[in-house]
Amino acid sequence: MKGQSKKTDASRESMASTKADLRELKTNSNATVQELQEFLRQLRGKSPQEMLGVVASSQLFRATILSIILVTGTIFALTAFPYFLGEEPTPAPESVAEAISAPPTPAPPVTDPKPTDPAKPVNLAPLGVNDQLPAPPNTNPLEDKGDNFLKDLE
Repeated sequence: MKGQSKKTDASRESMASTKADLRELKTNSNATVQELQEFLRQLRGKSPQEMLGVVASSQLFRATILSIILVTGTIFALTAFPYFLGEEPTPAPESVAEAISAPPTPAPPVTDPKPTDPAKPVNLAPLGVNDQLPAPPNTNPLEDKGDNFLKDLE
């Protein structure tokens, strides 16, 4: 129920005439006030619960609580049941027989590895880390050369 100005011209653009824009604003504002008054008339005689939609909101609250319970139960079921009901791996019977018949062997003494000296430089020459490669002086490596590197895929 938006009001239209009496002189509507399809060729007139917005902000072309301030006077026409103010007239349209006044007409549209009157239409908005009328719509609000009609809406308020419809609300008269209804209880506050009906106006606020308590019935609809209680269904929403109930559905939210139900979904939280279902998601929590699903997470518990999918994690706890396999954990508690899973089979523990049992050693193979052959290894059990060998462990019983074989006498325990003494473990060799553990020696600490030699710590590396951080002041001593590591030889990186085989990797080419410190090498400097000469570049042609008149070429820009970031410049597009027009090569189509995807031409072999066609």
